[in-house]
Amino acid sequence: MGSPFLNLTTRLEPASASRGQVSARRHRGYFSTEASQLCELSLSSEPNYSARELSAASWPDFERLFSKHGGVGGCWCMYYQRPRGGTMKELTLSERRAKNKRDKKSLVDQDRSHGVLLYDGGNPIGWCAYGLKQEFPRIDNGRNYKRLDMLDEPEKLWRITCFFVDRDYRKKGVANIALKAALDSIKEHGGGVVEAYPVTQKSAKMWSKWSNWFWFGTESMFERENFKVVGPMGPHHLLVRRTIKP
Repeated sequence: MGSPFLNLTTRLEPASASRGQVSARRHRGYFSTEASQLCELSLSSEPNYSARELSAASWPDFERLFSKHGGVGGCWCMYYQRPRGGTMKELTLSERRAKNKRDKKSLVDQDRSHGVLLYDGGNPIGWCAYGLKQEFPRIDNGRNYKRLDMLDEPEKLWRITCFFVDRDYRKKGVANIALKAALDSIKEHGGGVVEAYPVTQKSAKMWSKWSNWFWFGTESMFERENFKVVGPMGPHHLLVRRTIKP
């Protein structure tokens, strides 16, 4: 992902208030906060970047970033928000892409899908998906996660699941900046235990030519942000955690 930029000023704009449904009430208890300002990140002489939370207001920017890259494999960052594949297997590729986009928009409108968008001026260039544990049920259903047999789960558990960077901005540290913005946002929302599933350093070296394999981020990214390894998740990924204080 390259080294982070220096002298970067990152500002997080608040997500818009959601009318939501009954199933979203638990989320609103954590997410409907007053407008919050992120700490300034002193990271370089590059142009100033800004970050916004995904919301109904910022959806057009999310749509623009993902549409430029084919919905990023047609997933629209929905994979881990579904408990399992289900009826998706019966759909054509174009139908699957359309359903993913439609379902993502519906979750955003209900305040049930979160993340931060990173901008260069008014241009969305990066994305980091994060949210409460219940937003990503597919993680719990994964066999590698189940094998860890986690006990004494914290009441408030956050997950960081996916990164994406515009093809024109790769290998410039954008994912590192998006991670910092997501952690600052979690802090503003009250903090808690944060977990992620990065690619191990060994696997990252093997896959260095294929950037699409790094949607979980890399071990070194999270190590720099003081995450600690909890255990392996298969041969290529780790479960890492860190506690963020409000």
